[in-house]
Amino acid sequence: MLADSLCQLDQDEAVKIYEKMLMLPAIDVILYNAQRQGRISFMMTSHGEEGAIVGSAAGLGPSDEVFAQYREVGVLLWRGFPLDTLMSQVFGVHDDLCKARQMPVHFGTRELHFHTISSPLATQIPQAAGAGFALKRSRGRQDDVAVCYFGEGAASEGDFHAGLNIAATTKSPTL
Repeated sequence: MLADSLCQLDQDEAVKIYEKMLMLPAIDVILYNAQRQGRISFMMTSHGEEGAIVGSAAGLGPSDEVFAQYREVGVLLWRGFPLDTLMSQVFGVHDDLCKARQMPVHFGTRELHFHTISSPLATQIPQAAGAGFALKRSRGRQDDVAVCYFGEGAASEGDFHAGLNIAATTKSPTL
């Protein structure tokens, strides 16, 4: 069956998925405690969403564009974002990629096609739809997609409806 052949994971990939899923709660505990102690100003955990985050990241290509909201650090881990770089951004130290100009969990990295997280809910949804349309029109990127992560709160915002409308009417490769 075609579906069976598409869903085959080799042992190395399954182990990597499992390792990243186990790493997320460990990072969450450390950073949540740091936030509660006043060492960082902001933290959102991935508690209970590890499988959805890492599993979906495993299904993406390395050049697919990611628009996330707070809880998707597992996508970065899956793509090879180093833990020291992650912690530098959270604590805003000298080697922070964002030069300490972002809130602690507003990650972003051009190299990993992970667009910087924004605080207002749902703003990433129309951005992802627009990026998907740009991918559709660009030479050499027609196989790439724009993926957008968001929660139920974002689904209640006007940007949710606008983003879905943009993606649908332009037939953009947006998830």
